[in-house]
Amino acid sequence: MKRWESLVDQKIREAMEHGEFDNLAGAGRPIDLSENPYEDPDWRTAHRMLRNAGFAPAWIEERKDIDAALEAARISLARSWQILLNARDTQHHRPALARWDKAVESFRTKVAELNRRIDGWNVKAPAAGFQRNRIDVDREINRITN
Repeated sequence: MKRWESLVDQKIREAMEHGEFDNLAGAGRPIDLSENPYEDPDWRTAHRMLRNAGFAPAWIEERKDIDAALEAARISLARSWQILLNARDTQHHRPALARWDKAVESFRTKVAELNRRIDGWNVKAPAAGFQRNRIDVDREINRITN
């Protein structure tokens, strides 16, 4: 026995040596960590049922919708950029450039709308750690064009 072993550690070690932990219920299976210790116990069953049915709290679903809308807008802008690159030095360059300009304008409008939604969502988020940064439209455009 170690000289500085705590009483609790000693009792656990002795119980393990006597096999008191060998036949516990759930032995060998992963621990279910899906319970939220900060969740209101009155709502725990309802939240578990919603989770098992594939639903999440409204603020989480809204975050997913915002992220999906941003990704769709990025894809649309990237396609227009690719069309412009492919049309370079061809007779289709001017129409592709016009399409690109329109896509950028549309992207800026979409990001402004998403930023308004993010502002509202940040108010609904239960803690500051869940808040989402606003979208920097110029950085997004530069990511696609560089």
